[in-house]
Amino acid sequence: MRKLDPARHDQKRQEILSAARRCFERSGLKGASIAHICKEAGISPGHLYHYFKSKDAIVATLSEAWLDNISRRFEQLPIEEGGVVASLVEEISQLVPSGPNARSQLVFEMLAESTRNAGMAKLVQAHSRRLRSILANVLRQGQQRGAIDPALDPETTATIMIAMIDGLKALPLRDPEADRRAVADMLQQTLAAMLKRDAAEKPVEISGRRR
Repeated sequence: MRKLDPARHDQKRQEILSAARRCFERSGLKGASIAHICKEAGISPGHLYHYFKSKDAIVATLSEAWLDNISRRFEQLPIEEGGVVASLVEEISQLVPSGPNARSQLVFEMLAESTRNAGMAKLVQAHSRRLRSILANVLRQGQQRGAIDPALDPETTATIMIAMIDGLKALPLRDPEADRRAVADMLQQTLAAMLKRDAAEKPVEISGRRR
């Protein structure tokens, strides 16, 4: 048997993933078939299945790669007081779509597909759990250093942050005419106010009343 070259094997996997990403962004999750991916990558289906057992496996690998990148970025965040909040707010600003955003649309296609595909549902749930864990870990570090309100539950707060991020991604679909930058700025202010240590000591005004 021919000995496997790990470097070449990994290089081919990356080429297939890049081809799949282009297909997904161009045709959507459902519209991009294995045949389309193979044509884009310049390989046969039999060759592709040597590297990935299914299209869902390709999606799962792309998802893990994105989370790995997010995890590395958060590991490099300044953890000193003030740095955590500012860095998290900046990360949110990076998610503002400047126009039609194929990657954001792909997220919602995955959510829709998960309602009828048990494998996709497990993938989406695993993705969410890991993202929540990454964010919650950063929040705990910030609390330990006195930068983030210690009264906040990290897991719950991370879940709220994910909901805010998903809402930001959905904005171009819900209202193409909306001022995305203005909405993003307001979300940044809201997030910063929610996370800061002194936020719990300040009264919150709701409909003209203080609570």
